[in-house]
Amino acid sequence: MKALLLARREIVEQYSDRASIVRALFLIALPIALIQLNRSAAGAPNEFILVFALQAALLPAATAINAAAGSFAAEKEAQTLVPLLAAPIRDIEIVAGKLIGVMAPAAALSIVSLLTFYAAASQRFGAARIAEVLDPVTIAELFGLSVLFILSLGSWVMVVSARVPSQRAAQQIAGLVLAGVVVGLTAISSVIGNIPTGLIAGGVVAVLLSDLVALQLAQRLWNREEAVARL
Repeated sequence: MKALLLARREIVEQYSDRASIVRALFLIALPIALIQLNRSAAGAPNEFILVFALQAALLPAATAINAAAGSFAAEKEAQTLVPLLAAPIRDIEIVAGKLIGVMAPAAALSIVSLLTFYAAASQRFGAARIAEVLDPVTIAELFGLSVLFILSLGSWVMVVSARVPSQRAAQQIAGLVLAGVVVGLTAISSVIGNIPTGLIAGGVVAVLLSDLVALQLAQRLWNREEAVARL
């Protein structure tokens, strides 16, 4: 319960900033705009639709970067870190609350983006074709991939946030990570049809192991003694 209350506080703080809302809407609109502006889209193969559906799922998930970047640095600058650490809440509940506060809005944006893309693509390519290409199983798989993506970004950026001296530095790092994500998505999208299934499965396992490492590091960095020592 305490973790959920902390998560609620994180979410309210994130989206009280108008820039965060504008950024989220832009990321949702981008894949839709690209298929509408692409003149050759109507006769494109199904892989083309899947590429943009992948972007629709993953781009809004990148909002987790900014949220996670300020998780420690913002608390320190606002001078709320010491009261948080002094509160009757366990270290693991702090990590869980912070992570839920990062993941829940990004996951919600991802599913909204996917459904919005589905509606826009149905209008562009025809409802029957989109129903065949983006069936419920495929939508669920894309959403699951976005949740994994959010978990990875959130976990590792939270670790970085605990090590930087200020929120501005954290946001600068977040910007670099976001640029890398966009470049990476573009590169993966261009070769997605040629990636072996075994390589994809291996990549998912590697990412999950990486997430476990990041969560362990985050728990250690949010340990009261460790956190106070970095003030």
